[in-house]
Amino acid sequence: MKNTAVTGVAERLKRLPRCHRIAHLRALIGLQPVGCGRRDELSELLRDEISSTSSE
Repeated sequence: MKNTAVTGVAERLKRLPRCHRIAHLRALIGLQPVGCGRRDELSELLRDEISSTSSE
C-alpha cells in the first residue's frame, strides 16, 4: 500500500469488527472515481480483508 491516507484508513478500521471493515471499505471504494489510485488501493485492502483467514 503506497498511499498514507489509505494506510491511515486501514489503521482506523482495525478497531471495527471484520464485517464492518468490509462494509466500510466497500462504501469508500464506491465514493472514489473509477481509475483513481486510491480506489485501487482500497480495493486491494478489501481483497486482503476478505481473503484473510482470521475471524474475530
